[in-house]
Amino acid sequence: MPSLATAESTNATFSPSYIPIAIFVGGTSGVGQAMAEAFARQTNGRAHIILIGRSAASAAKIIAGFPQHNGEDGCLHEFVACDAESIKSVRAVCAGLRARLGRFNFLVVSAAGPAANSFTQAVETSEGLNAHLSMRYFMRYSFIKELVPLLDAARQERQHAHFMSVCGAGLGVPIATDDLGLHEARESSWTFLRGLTPSVAAIKGMIRGATYNDALVAYFAAQHPNIAFTHIHPGQVLTAGGSTVGSLGLLFVPLRWVVDRVKSYMSVSQDECAQYMLYALLDTEAQRGMFIRNDHGDLVGSYVFDADDDVPGWVFNENTPTPTSYKAGVLNGIPVKGYGGSDATVSRLVKYTEEVLSAIQ
Repeated sequence: MPSLATAESTNATFSPSYIPIAIFVGGTSGVGQAMAEAFARQTNGRAHIILIGRSAASAAKIIAGFPQHNGEDGCLHEFVACDAESIKSVRAVCAGLRARLGRFNFLVVSAAGPAANSFTQAVETSEGLNAHLSMRYFMRYSFIKELVPLLDAARQERQHAHFMSVCGAGLGVPIATDDLGLHEARESSWTFLRGLTPSVAAIKGMIRGATYNDALVAYFAAQHPNIAFTHIHPGQVLTAGGSTVGSLGLLFVPLRWVVDRVKSYMSVSQDECAQYMLYALLDTEAQRGMFIRNDHGDLVGSYVFDADDDVPGWVFNENTPTPTSYKAGVLNGIPVKGYGGSDATVSRLVKYTEEVLSAIQ
């Protein structure tokens, strides 16, 4: 486990000859904001940094604090508005980015929001998606699906190409095989307890969202073996939007002082967390493949597919399963620590995801 000093000193070695382009979805608050700020400081402003979020005012304040670049061609710090709960909005933003960017190097997605962080409410978005899964999975899947060609372009120029999802890596919980969208779980919840106590459906949404990210990075790493895909756990972080005891329900409010005090001892600042996240993002030993990492950027598990651009590194065929196809924690026949998928469940989830997203027009 690297110390904070080690993470910072390692990050300080990042000095690419080209102008790096980094996109931070959720970059206007929390860990995403801290990562964008740290990246700006590390490059001394010599970068094209795109903050994607809802608040233009917050973005303006953040960008104003970035080191100013010297006007070098390609350097730019900007904000792009997006309602990440809406797949339509995500697609529109991605279409705009594809139209004006030839490539980019880093895509970091950390956005969640109140609905996706709620322990008591399992609501649906206007597009009919479970709010937890919309922000923790479907939105992230959509961003990388729409933008991965630009990461491929960066790799073809022998530059960094890395996708990172900041969520709940390392749980190793098997991916579900039924009620993938959690509609049944929501319908079976006791409505008279909503807002009072933690909801089973809400907790399932948080856990499922994390485990589905294992499938996300495994699937795209197989299809694009020359790019790095990381699912990382941020740990307990003190952020303005972080969960408090109030989010556990009104019945727990009397315990606020005790729980908040315990949390303060267990948590790190968002700036400290950002250094560990960057440590993983800029890791020179992880240029391609699928990576599961903990809150200090340490490698928990990984798998590197054969780098053959013409043939996907992994395709599950239900007609010709292998002895390990249905075994959780095994990818392409190899056990991966901290990974919750199996070849069969990943394939089923991706198929389901494509069906759900195709229905949103």
